[in-house]
Amino acid sequence: MPQKAFGEFFQEVGGGLLNHEVITDNPYTKWFKLGVANPAQVMDLFRQFSVFSNYFLVIQCKNMVFAETEEEELGARSILGSELGVKMDIATGNIQGGRFSHKKAHINWLRDTATPLCKDFGIDCKILGRWDLGYPTTHEFLKRLECFYANPDRNRRAGASFAVEQWAAFGIGHGPENEDNNFWRELVVGLEKFNQAHRLPKNLKPIDPKFFQWHFDIEIGHAHNVTEQLRAVYDTSVFNPELWLEGGYGALDALSIFWDGLNEARTRLAV
Repeated sequence: MPQKAFGEFFQEVGGGLLNHEVITDNPYTKWFKLGVANPAQVMDLFRQFSVFSNYFLVIQCKNMVFAETEEEELGARSILGSELGVKMDIATGNIQGGRFSHKKAHINWLRDTATPLCKDFGIDCKILGRWDLGYPTTHEFLKRLECFYANPDRNRRAGASFAVEQWAAFGIGHGPENEDNNFWRELVVGLEKFNQAHRLPKNLKPIDPKFFQWHFDIEIGHAHNVTEQLRAVYDTSVFNPELWLEGGYGALDALSIFWDGLNEARTRLAV
């Protein structure tokens, strides 16, 4: 059981874990939102993100299997179901009663979004998500994320879940300036500018940013949920702050590897 009051511990988390560079100052997404990406660089984003999206199903399934309470299991299953194509209630994060659609499976949604670019490059969009399309950095990221986000140890797993949701929800609900620094929002803005520069002037079909905007819209509820889960378990005998932080930092360090790989690749694809 931790010795510090929850408020003190959470303040320390905010000053350390939640100030991780991948949350507050991701070099790749800061560049992407400028709208200077060329078609090859945007195609590269979709290719690597598709591997992330597809393999995350395995990681999320393990996260659900290792759940130790009904609440944890239901939450994990809702995320997994949404990824697989079950409609989620954005306000509650619940999939109960939601309608399933293959088309709404996130990997298929991502493939449909990338189809105009795939056609330009002569790529069959159905291959998006295949493991062999990933960079070594993408593979390393996913393997490390699995080690923490799908860890059998409850504390490490919970710390990783908290960190991932806080990363995804950064700035949301705290005013336009902060929201503009959320990575989902940065990707939306970058795609909108890309369309203006490379698609619309040539009468090409624009790349629909709804996949990324939808994730932006649902994240605030997820971040609130993991914070309340932390509050509920903090003063219990099962909570280990050291292992929890290990999981949180491990997940964020893994995410950095993914974005660093994209950042290195966009330099190669600049010409």
